[in-house]
Amino acid sequence: MTTVVTLDVFSGLPNPSWQLTAVQEKELDDRIRASSTFTHSRPSGVVGGLGYRGFHIAQHVESLTGPSRLFLHEGILDRGLGLANYVADSDIENWLITTSASATNDEVRQLVSSRIAAHAQTRFDANLAGPPSCPPCRAVDAPAYNPGLWNVPNIQPYNNCYNYANNNATNTFAQPGRASGHPATAMACSNVDPAAQSDGLKPAANFSNPLSAGSGWYVALVVWPNNDYHWYRQDDVGCWSHKPGQTAARNVDNAGAAISDPQSCNRGPYTDFCTYMVTSRSVHIR
Repeated sequence: MTTVVTLDVFSGLPNPSWQLTAVQEKELDDRIRASSTFTHSRPSGVVGGLGYRGFHIAQHVESLTGPSRLFLHEGILDRGLGLANYVADSDIENWLITTSASATNDEVRQLVSSRIAAHAQTRFDANLAGPPSCPPCRAVDAPAYNPGLWNVPNIQPYNNCYNYANNNATNTFAQPGRASGHPATAMACSNVDPAAQSDGLKPAANFSNPLSAGSGWYVALVVWPNNDYHWYRQDDVGCWSHKPGQTAARNVDNAGAAISDPQSCNRGPYTDFCTYMVTSRSVHIR
């Protein structure tokens, strides 16, 4: 058997993956067997937010035609639609992150460990907030918030925040600057910003200036220093939405609140606000 673990943590860059050793596979199996309580609860938990969202576990067995897949998050071992889930001890998550040294750095592992220890801080409940107060949208071309277009099996895993901000599902997990031959070389505002400009995006001081038909819509760039980048876009209602990595498009921040301004919303580890920008249908990404 071969077991590949993928840490669901990044938004712009591909998520880190690593293969467990035979000894680690046995330990994982033992830990899962010890979590024998079933639950039909499927909490949203950290799924869809910025930063740590869980572990995808793909187990390949030679006698089977395809791998079995599990998703571990917030103490729930999700076995897939239609199947009862396991209640898993959080120690499984804590243990899994210790096996990732070949694929992650200290900062990422520390973030994951802190989020595992503080599940209550990562549960979202948008219903707790009242109706959102959205700023006026001054871009005629601003897309409508329609997550159904993005949250489907043949689109969601293959398009990231950069695809979503540009409203262009290329199915290539597009990267700033890749289409123009000037990709970002480091995860810093000073690198990702010019890479996006080389694709055709234009910097903007704010999102208050009117944009006429054909002029595009507002997006915003933020960075998790040295690790990843993330993009938001302003929808036609004035509030902002985003699509963290391979997860579903959403219109709330890491605290479950509507996003009136990405510069001031809860962004988890993406602490550096870089800039507002303007994108349009003429921008080429890949």
